[in-house]
Formats: sequence, structure tokens, C-alpha cells
Amino acid sequence: MIDHLDDKIIEILKKDSRRPFVEIANELEVSEGTIRSRVKKLFEEGVIQAFTIKTSSKNVKALVEVKIDVNVNTSEIADQIASFEGVSEVYEVTGEEDIVAIIDVTSSPQLNEIIERIRRYDNVESTRTRLILKEHFGAD
Repeated sequence: MIDHLDDKIIEILKKDSRRPFVEIANELEVSEGTIRSRVKKLFEEGVIQAFTIKTSSKNVKALVEVKIDVNVNTSEIADQIASFEGVSEVYEVTGEEDIVAIIDVTSSPQLNEIIERIRRYDNVESTRTRLILKEHFGAD
């Protein structure tokens, strides 16, 4: 069960996953050992799944929306798309489209190759691609 302290730790780590535990402990007025054990527990329970970085990308980034036929296992297709090199995130969503993929590649031809791979699935009705022009990162 996640409590208020766990929420605060997660909030801090979302902003900077490399922040030293001792700094987090000082900010939250607990011991460094408490932070270390809480983070370990959150990781083991799957609440924290990865420690990642955000980069200033010089790549071609796009949001690709995918519409799937009805009565198809959307999760299976989403998992397959997530395994493509250059796909950074995949979401199953509500609305007209069923899947949204964030693509981060070094060139337009690479982006087009991924879109064509997605379109080759028998159950994909359509795709819609939006190039990402500028990124803004919130405080989470």
C-alpha cells in the first residue's frame, strides 16, 4: 500500500530519477535508509518500473494513432508495436483510435518504415501520424 511518503518520493524521482537518496531524505525529513528501503519496495512491487532519462532529441519524433478492427485483441497488437526499434511508448486509448505510439527515430525514412510495418497488420484499419514539433516537460 502506498502512503503519503511514497507519493512524495515518487513525485521527486519523476522529476529527477538520479537525485541522491540523502537529498530526498533531507527534503522529506526522514533517514536516507528510509528512502532507500521505500524505493526498493516500490520497485519490487512494480510501482516504480524503471528509472529513465529525458533527452533533448534531435531526432524525428511523431505520435502515430492506430485504429484497429472491432473484436481484435488490441493489447497483442500494442505489444508488437512496442517491440519495434524506434518506438519509445505505446498506449491503448479511448476514442476513434485504439492505440497511440510515440516514435523517436533519426530520420523520416525510419519513421515511414515503422508506419508501414504497422499498416501491414491485417486488423489495422488506419493510421494517423502527427509530427512532434516541440516538447515541453511538466513537473509531473
